[in-house]
Amino acid sequence: MRKNVIDTDLSGKVAVVTGAGGVLCSDLAKTLARAGAKVALLNRSTDAIERFAADINAEGGTAKAYKCNVLEKDTCMAVAEQVQNDFGPCDILVNGAGGNNPRAQTDKEFYEKGDIDADTQSFFDLSEDGVDAVFSLNFNGTLIPTQAFARQMIGRTGRILAGTPMGRFGEPKDLEGALLFLVNNEAAGFITGVVLPIDGGFQAYSGV
Repeated sequence: MRKNVIDTDLSGKVAVVTGAGGVLCSDLAKTLARAGAKVALLNRSTDAIERFAADINAEGGTAKAYKCNVLEKDTCMAVAEQVQNDFGPCDILVNGAGGNNPRAQTDKEFYEKGDIDADTQSFFDLSEDGVDAVFSLNFNGTLIPTQAFARQMIGRTGRILAGTPMGRFGEPKDLEGALLFLVNNEAAGFITGVVLPIDGGFQAYSGV
């Protein structure tokens, strides 16, 4: 098994990755497994995730594929129970399921005069159903799995929804990992022009 770009030890942790059948999230699942986590790969169809789970296990990691539609709460709750029975309670949840819909996309990146009457899909032609489908997948597809799995995390830590989620003030050492990550060309060579909040989850919790 090849090494990760950062030597993070996740031994004993259980990681759940939704949308794990895709290119990005399958790579994230493999990265978590290389760090020592037991990984549950969730996807609407199982062909790809069964293959990715087999790859992880063949390299000495621990992984299992689970069929899961992230828009179905009953399914997510049942899968959360299955994962807990197989691996233990969830420690890490990566909500990677999401996507777009052709009915919610314009044919051109920029509007040009005449597009309204032309045989092209402009902003003014977007389907409400298509936009609703995209919103549902990307918002509810994060909300529902979080409702299913985060209750396992709350039961043990009690920190997620109380005050500042991490339940403490930051310390200088909390900046060190982010610093080393951002200056590591292998780990963060494609990251620029972004703000990385290191605030214990305050911004996400407060809606800032």
